[in-house]
Amino acid sequence: RTCPATSRVRSRSPAMARSALLPAILLAALCVLALRSVAFVPAPSMPRSVAPATAAALAAAALPFAASAADELLEYNMAGEFTSFMTGGYFVVTLGYTAISFVSYLLLTKLKI
Repeated sequence: RTCPATSRVRSRSPAMARSALLPAILLAALCVLALRSVAFVPAPSMPRSVAPATAAALAAAALPFAASAADELLEYNMAGEFTSFMTGGYFVVTLGYTAISFVSYLLLTKLKI
């Protein structure tokens, strides 16, 4: 013997599924249209006669700066070789994080905080 309340719910569930399908489709279509109008923006257009003149003007303006640029060698210690700074930093960081982990473990498990 079935309960009358559950039999009514079972008979209405296909109708409820169909009624929820239409708003879901409309919402999906609205999202697609909104994303399409926002996500794809056309590239800015520039007159063709202005682009070469602008590039030439920028190149001519940058010439004095390029001619007076300092040519100096900068020490860059992250180029693959080991240095004492890197070795010391490795040990400081690993030992520091190990100490933090051990203290956290001790506080959380042994002292039950």
